Amino acid sequence: MNKDLSIIIPTYNDSIKEIKCSLDSITLQNSYDSSKIEIIIIDDNTTIKSVNWNKILKLYPQLNIKYIKLLENKGPGNARQVGLDNAIGDFIFFLDCGDSLFDSTVLEVFNSKKTDDCDIISTKLYDEETKTKRRSYLLNNAYIFGIFIKRKFLIENNIRFSEILRWEEDAYFEDKIRFYYPKIVSTGSTIGYSYNVNSNSITRRNNHEYQNNFSGFSAMVVKSILICDFYKNEKAFKEMINEAIRILSVCYSRFYSYIFQNNDISERISKILYLLKILIIIVPFNINSEEFRQLFVKNIYQRNLLKNNYQVPYDKIKDFMNIVCSYENLYDDYDIEGTNISINNFIEEIGIKNNKISK
Repeated sequence: MNKDLSIIIPTYNDSIKEIKCSLDSITLQNSYDSSKIEIIIIDDNTTIKSVNWNKILKLYPQLNIKYIKLLENKGPGNARQVGLDNAIGDFIFFLDCGDSLFDSTVLEVFNSKKTDDCDIISTKLYDEETKTKRRSYLLNNAYIFGIFIKRKFLIENNIRFSEILRWEEDAYFEDKIRFYYPKIVSTGSTIGYSYNVNSNSITRRNNHEYQNNFSGFSAMVVKSILICDFYKNEKAFKEMINEAIRILSVCYSRFYSYIFQNNDISERISKILYLLKILIIIVPFNINSEEFRQLFVKNIYQRNLLKNNYQVPYDKIKDFMNIVCSYENLYDDYDIEGTNISINNFIEEIGIKNNKISK
């Protein structure tokens, strides 16, 4: 039987309470024919033994649930991709375990829009922690959550999650979606997704790690390298240059005081600087050109507008780029933080040898 919707839920060491929170929110959609929905639960090799999945699945006989247990933990992006590969619904909805559909009318609204000429149906997202509402996809601040994505659109454009990324996997996926200019239908004020207070959730754990002394930056730069490589293959050179300068300016802004004021380049920052060197090897631009300088300054200016206090100076851009260009790998082979790959395997993966693009 054809399905209107595949709801994909990755889970890793989640509690029964968190699992039930997500599944209960689906059972509350009383106005929607549950036979037209499939729920795909991807267990990313959970290590705790407190959850009996056979019992949980029996609690929801009215739901069509596929449970898939992975043999290796590779992060939420890989888990979601496994869900996508097994989905048959016309639309896809990603739901993190412990989060929920906002109320009982979400799928009723989806039903009213699913026959529209669109690739994405966009709702709003509610953050339970901050008690705020924000628009999902349209304003680029909730990534893949709160949107119904037409599966045909993903297949036709070969849009997939990266197997390399454990963090930034949703940003990479959304960047590829945006590249193909999807047709978007907004549901107006409808809230579709509830981002719940759950400190153990995949997203919350990742956010906390991000706040820990730049730990998210390695994955952030790897994501930019991957998307720049994608743009390059698609001959989207403007997009490639903009992305490369964006991430360079982000790192310059965040590392300025450490590098130029405190002379404190930690091991973590060193590894990120080396990743930035890889970035500028694959992106062919002249770092001494006026165009490069103007774009860099523009990006920093936009970041300065977001800061209430400290404004990042512009005077060390050239010095920063010289540091990046000359940076060497100080730590031999190592696993890149927030990814499923080592630095040497990553260099081989994207085709760089001896600081040159391999032929």
